[in-house]
Amino acid sequence: MAGASIGQIVRRVSSTPGPEVDDKDVIGTVAILVPSSSTEQPPSEFGSKSPVPHPSYIEAAEQLARKIRHFSDGRVVVNVVTPPESGQDYGNDACLTSDALLVLGLATPSDIQYLSRTFRKRRTSKQRAASSSTCQFAINCGGNNYAPIVGPYDEANPSIIDSIPWTDAASGKRIAVQMAELFDKHSTDEFALAVMLFFDRFSGHNVPWVEHSIDVTWEKGPIKNAREIYAMISKCGPCIAKCLADENCKACITALDEIDTRDQVASYRTVVSFESELLRDFSLCILQKNNIFECDAAIPKLPVVTPLSEWRGKELTVDVARGVMIGHLEGVGEALEGSKQLDVSWKVTCGANVAYDQFPSQNQLFYPSAKGKDLWYDPVFRVETINGRNVWCKRHYRVRNGQVPGTFRFSVLDNGVTSDEFWTIVGAADDLSWVVFHYAGAAGAVGQRYLGGLLCTPDGQMPPTKDLDEIWKCLRSAEIEPWELFVVDNDDKSPGALAAGAPPLDYYRKTASVIS
Repeated sequence: MAGASIGQIVRRVSSTPGPEVDDKDVIGTVAILVPSSSTEQPPSEFGSKSPVPHPSYIEAAEQLARKIRHFSDGRVVVNVVTPPESGQDYGNDACLTSDALLVLGLATPSDIQYLSRTFRKRRTSKQRAASSSTCQFAINCGGNNYAPIVGPYDEANPSIIDSIPWTDAASGKRIAVQMAELFDKHSTDEFALAVMLFFDRFSGHNVPWVEHSIDVTWEKGPIKNAREIYAMISKCGPCIAKCLADENCKACITALDEIDTRDQVASYRTVVSFESELLRDFSLCILQKNNIFECDAAIPKLPVVTPLSEWRGKELTVDVARGVMIGHLEGVGEALEGSKQLDVSWKVTCGANVAYDQFPSQNQLFYPSAKGKDLWYDPVFRVETINGRNVWCKRHYRVRNGQVPGTFRFSVLDNGVTSDEFWTIVGAADDLSWVVFHYAGAAGAVGQRYLGGLLCTPDGQMPPTKDLDEIWKCLRSAEIEPWELFVVDNDDKSPGALAAGAPPLDYYRKTASVIS
């Protein structure tokens, strides 16, 4: 790249240290093409529900690169690039050589010309090489999508093979539609998920984040689909019959059949909209006890997050870390000085996971177990169901201390499926006015992995402006940008909150805790 302009320098985005990935373990490359920082441009559409302004396209792309690294366990290499200066062209740049080219927000005539020329060159190279491992998308580049390519499917060159459902071309077409829908949501989680779907299907390597599916799909083939259906009936017939005979449970199964359950946003909202004992028993038998779909998932190891090491000028200890978790909950002997003695430990002000952290009215209760040194964690949150109701949902986690003070292992049975999580206290105010958590989790029985972060306060309102720089620093240390957060609606006078009624905050605690 000698002599290249600053605008065309290719950057590999830095990230926190993690497990080293050998070059032979890399399964693919991505180039994200964005407007030059010298080009006047509107902000991106990312961060529409955050407490801070929208990021620029370059800022968004740099974070997307990190998120793709997290989702791929470091096995997908991402470069963020900008168009060359007028009159310059690079025949061997990352835009031409990467397996996937994702273009964000180009608008000027010269940038659009470069986009069109690059897409044509990639299309020609794909045809010459008869390659099925290519992907290209243009996102927010005017009203034209510039005919995406996903594997052997090329929107600009439709074929009869695209309509034969068991072919790779038809699979590419289905994934192209799904990727476009995920890109349109402008969240980093869903953007990275879309990229993982492409590499899992067309790189020749499995991507653990999306490797498993509990759906009947053409990609599985008729033999595997039939084997799974037979196993469900033979091992869980009575549970299935009871579920299908119940209007609510049947409605949930029907709704899940209409989505890709690897889309955690759609699948979790569907499940919580219809949750019941019948649905729990259905899932427990098929997914957890018998693992009909042979799923597996481990807690993500990236990003590597460092816990808070000092608090109130002293080294953080296990007992103090527990006290920070317990926060402001009344009647707990382990509460720290400064506890407001409320009916909750914390309320979630903002969260970074698009599937789990944007529910309204999020209450957290941390309290000691009646036996042993464990904690219980009861999140109580309101759900606006897909059929328009407002209901309270609650979970009951067991919390164990991690090896390092400020880290914890969580486990829960959620609608018949066990989830395991690793939580980290990233930062906390000395006066307990706010706390920042990071979590990484997995639900092995459905093959799902997830990441998230939480900013919590005693009342669920944003901390004062003077504290925000320190809070944003904490979040960035966990590789979360403030614009990725979703502000939680904690208004207890809103129509939804009034319709749901009072939250069942003591549902588990009245039998599971030691109350002073």
